[in-house]
Amino acid sequence: MTPLLWRALLRHLLRHPWQLGLAILGIALGVAIVLAVDLANASARRSFDLAMNRITGHATHRIVGGGQGVPETLYVRLRVERGLRHISPVVTGYLPRADSSGQLLQILGVDPFAEAPFRDPAADLSGSDFDLRALLLNPDAALLPRALGDHVTLRRGQQHFTLKRAGTLTGPELDGLIIADISTAQTLLGKTGRLTHIDLILPEGAAVERLLAELQAELPPGVRLERAAERNQATADLSAAFSLNLTAMSLLALVVGMFLIYNAISFSVVQRRALLGMLRALGVSRRELFIGILGEALLLGLAGTLLGGLLGLWLGSGLVHLVTRTINDLYYVLSVREFFIEPASLAKGAALGLLATLAAAWLPAR
Repeated sequence: MTPLLWRALLRHLLRHPWQLGLAILGIALGVAIVLAVDLANASARRSFDLAMNRITGHATHRIVGGGQGVPETLYVRLRVERGLRHISPVVTGYLPRADSSGQLLQILGVDPFAEAPFRDPAADLSGSDFDLRALLLNPDAALLPRALGDHVTLRRGQQHFTLKRAGTLTGPELDGLIIADISTAQTLLGKTGRLTHIDLILPEGAAVERLLAELQAELPPGVRLERAAERNQATADLSAAFSLNLTAMSLLALVVGMFLIYNAISFSVVQRRALLGMLRALGVSRRELFIGILGEALLLGLAGTLLGGLLGLWLGSGLVHLVTRTINDLYYVLSVREFFIEPASLAKGAALGLLATLAAAWLPAR
């Protein structure tokens, strides 16, 4: 195509700025909603993975009970009498802050001497300033995220509990998490003498099945042994339909954007029927006009996709809080609400914006 033909086609858009602006806005809104929902879903999934990792850690199996949990005497019996070494007791639950914010915080009670093989915070990773053994020196001590300050007051019913900082947890995956000694966590959550679950790291191989059968036979009624990955997957499946519904609604917004593009390009072709006829009379082929109109639509798609990407990032940062709040209300608690920008989501939004624009312009261009 010659530059003169490009000028002839693009001049019409420049002469109708409102029409041009609405076409770009239609693409931008479609891309923005798809991108925002995809980023919110990805952030919620990432938050779930981080939450599960800090609870499950490297455990391969877990001993769980009903609503009352597991008696702590079972842990003593398995560790002392059974001789299991890669075994760790866990008490976990959620309590709100006693101040006006009412922020929900996750309490993770651990045994400092048994914890290291299981969860990353116990390994004293770089970027986190703490020593789990310091929790044993003070029953009111805990490892707190930096944002909570030097102390935090929690509420359970009419009771208030104040915890002092014994170390600092850093990193988005540790936001909203408080690590305490297991006895402190039992007091906070009202679970004296009970554990939420017992984590185990069991070797792979044929011998593990026999060991699992033996352990299951030794467990008291109402207590069972399960694979950690299976429980995590079952929890994740709860919100899968919710994420699918959000994605479907976002794609509907993109379809509306395609409809706007189709109408804008169709109207533009009808308006320029005389010009296109003159160009044909001057020797411009149908193929050149087809490529020219598609190229025009591609330029609109690029502008709309760029604007939609910026709008999507802004919208997604607010939407992630609504998504995690809904998941908290309906499925399970997510205390990590960090907004994560996934390159795959950005690429998906850009590809959908450009392809949707070209698809909507295909029929009018013909």
